[in-house]
Amino acid sequence: MLRFLWPILLMFGPQLGPRIVKFVRALYRLHRDSRVNLLIKLLIPLAIIYAIFPVDLVRDRMPYGLGRYDDIIILGLAVWLFWNLCPRAVVREHMGEPPPPRPEDRDPDSVVDGEARPTDDDERGS
Repeated sequence: MLRFLWPILLMFGPQLGPRIVKFVRALYRLHRDSRVNLLIKLLIPLAIIYAIFPVDLVRDRMPYGLGRYDDIIILGLAVWLFWNLCPRAVVREHMGEPPPPRPEDRDPDSVVDGEARPTDDDERGS
């Protein structure tokens, strides 16, 4: 039955394989990054625990096979939520993408140089 999948796997495997590996590495790095909120980090482990736990919230005899595939659906939703709730700059960094260009990098002539020094509230003469 799965014999028809081999040509598809051989055709798309070299293109999708490196992308999947890069995505899984980025998920792992995001999970270990301290800039990502702890509650967001708990999504994937909780989904894995739900998939391993023998009692399901959705019965296995639901129509259209929803009961059988609820573990996969929950895990997929957890990964999707984790990916979309992580800060964009952190995700770009872990995916190896360059940061977005800053306005001063596009037009350096419009940048005004200046100096700043910290002052106390007492020095202002209030």
